[in-house]
Amino acid sequence: GYISYFNDLSAEGKRKFVDRVHQYRLSKKFHYIGLEEREEVPVLVSACAVQVTFGLDDYLMEYFKDIHILADAYQLDSDKELFIGHVAPEGIYLSWKHFLYGYAVSNDNINVGLHEMSHALLYNNFFAQYGDNEQFRLNYEKFSTTTGPILADVITRRRSYLRSYAYSNIHEFWAVSVEAFFESPEGLKMNMPGLYEALCKVLNQDPATDQKIITS
Repeated sequence: GYISYFNDLSAEGKRKFVDRVHQYRLSKKFHYIGLEEREEVPVLVSACAVQVTFGLDDYLMEYFKDIHILADAYQLDSDKELFIGHVAPEGIYLSWKHFLYGYAVSNDNINVGLHEMSHALLYNNFFAQYGDNEQFRLNYEKFSTTTGPILADVITRRRSYLRSYAYSNIHEFWAVSVEAFFESPEGLKMNMPGLYEALCKVLNQDPATDQKIITS
């Protein structure tokens, strides 16, 4: 029961979730950098992707074929900065140590897996325009126009429920919002109800409920 999201689901929901994890995992090639191949790695990483996309029909992020798992934080090129995850055209990259930490502390609104999977989902559906996610695209466009004012307001007042990294640009705002949406749905709903509602629409789910998926 590492992913508490899964534990809330009904028996039917759990079956659907497990089936999607299996399909997602089969559609990706996992590469290990600095750590041994382990059975739970592809399962948990796939489960993380399925959690973000559970309300969507098209959940495989088909643009991405490769997922690179690194033992710990890493450098990119000659960049001095350390990364714990990033999404690039050639794949999804995650630090395994930080991925596990994201789920171990479940309510601090920091979860690198959820963060990078929301970037990957956006890239897949919006920029690469893979799959049949017209609905997602429309809702995301609405999300970026309605949350623009929230963003501006928070930047001017610097008071927010989300960590400051969210305010570097709209893509980070999206990914950090998704982290909070799953890590502490009640808190986000209370503090930023408009943002919460916008996320429910884009992802077609409400993580504060047991059934998660919103059926119209």
